[in-house]
Amino acid sequence: MRHRRSIGRLSRPELAAPVFTAALGIAFHALAMTQPAWMGERIGPGLFARWLSASAIAVSAIWLAAALLKRAAAAPARHAADDDAHLAQAKPSATAGIGLLGGVAAFALAFPALGLIAASALAALISGWGAGERRPVGLAASTLAGALAALGVGLTLLPPGARLWPQGL
Repeated sequence: MRHRRSIGRLSRPELAAPVFTAALGIAFHALAMTQPAWMGERIGPGLFARWLSASAIAVSAIWLAAALLKRAAAAPARHAADDDAHLAQAKPSATAGIGLLGGVAAFALAFPALGLIAASALAALISGWGAGERRPVGLAASTLAGALAALGVGLTLLPPGARLWPQGL
């Protein structure tokens, strides 16, 4: 049976998803740096893009650290066949990274029309689905948590003129 190569203690498939997510987060951050990010009476369009892309980078770093800690806690002496069986059972999914970055993109596209709270709820819904949550109750909880977090930030940290709600409300 062919043994898969590993880098350090993680195999290449285990590294792929967090590294890909970090790379896309870095690319989105570079794009966000081209947008004004001022605060005051109005919020610059680059402010949330910078925060969200930095969050994607941080989440991928946490994801990678968690994978390293999980691997270190596993028994160090395993056979190549055991490693192949483990990889067949627990292949990392790119949908988590794509869901996270899709949530960031959905937020950026929805924010002008829907406002901060609804755009954050949509981003949380897409990110939750990408992370593997398929139960309606779990997705509803993620969506509600995203909306409540945005409401908390909007009411406590942002200036009074910030767009929290869709136009017309």
